[in-house]
Amino acid sequence: MGILNRFSTIAFAALVAVPIGTACSEAQQPPGLDVPYVPTPPEVVAQMLALVAPTKNDVLYDLGSGDGRIVITAAQRFGLRGLGVDLDPDRIQEANANAKQAGVTDRVRFLRQDLYKTDLRPATIVTLYLLPRVNLELRPRLFEQLRPGTRVVSHAFSMEDWEPDSVVTVNRNEGIGSATVYYWVIPAQVAGTWTVTTPEGRRYPVKVQQQFQKFTGNATVGGRSAELANPKLVGNQISFTLTDSVNGRLVTRQFSGRVTGNTIKGNVAGGGAWTATRTGNTK
Repeated sequence: MGILNRFSTIAFAALVAVPIGTACSEAQQPPGLDVPYVPTPPEVVAQMLALVAPTKNDVLYDLGSGDGRIVITAAQRFGLRGLGVDLDPDRIQEANANAKQAGVTDRVRFLRQDLYKTDLRPATIVTLYLLPRVNLELRPRLFEQLRPGTRVVSHAFSMEDWEPDSVVTVNRNEGIGSATVYYWVIPAQVAGTWTVTTPEGRRYPVKVQQQFQKFTGNATVGGRSAELANPKLVGNQISFTLTDSVNGRLVTRQFSGRVTGNTIKGNVAGGGAWTATRTGNTK
């Protein structure tokens, strides 16, 4: 029997009576734990995984993994490797038993440890069902350790001013309310002063300001200021449009590229490669 079906017929039935969104109040949390144990319903697990679109090459970290259902389901369905972290020894024992029953012990691990002290760098996907306070305390660590392009998905709780890339409402089975799922992609850091080199070899200084995945920028083109239009940053993929003088006439072109540290390499719509090098402060 699949892990989702087993949960929905045994443990899940006894636990979903607690409404999503109200169950995780700090007043209810057990002593010594940051977050009380409330399992994520199967239909919400399915939506979380749909948003992050796992492949067998991904590594999924579930912070506050409970009975292990997210990690185990992802390993079963997509063949990826996963790690679950929880402070509750009973949950770790239960998760390991569930993994054994599901036949995925060769691909998943569950560790009893502090999520704030967990090395997140191997992860390409991070799943969360924590609390608003915990999400915000964890957020700097996500940006510090996760590579651009890493997907983060949270059941029920947002990251406040870090706006999600997607928000999905999940209708609960049997008409017992709904749940919200938030999805983000860790963005590359692009703030600073860049020197852009066009396909024709012209060079423009560009100053970029950034807040999470949103950025604005201004280039100095032929002695005039030109705003970067339609800016978009998804992971390490960046694009914008810029009005430039080409062969004596003004042309608006789309630039798209890949950010790697202090370098961007890409192509201009219509042909030609462009590059950019960061030359100034990124603050």
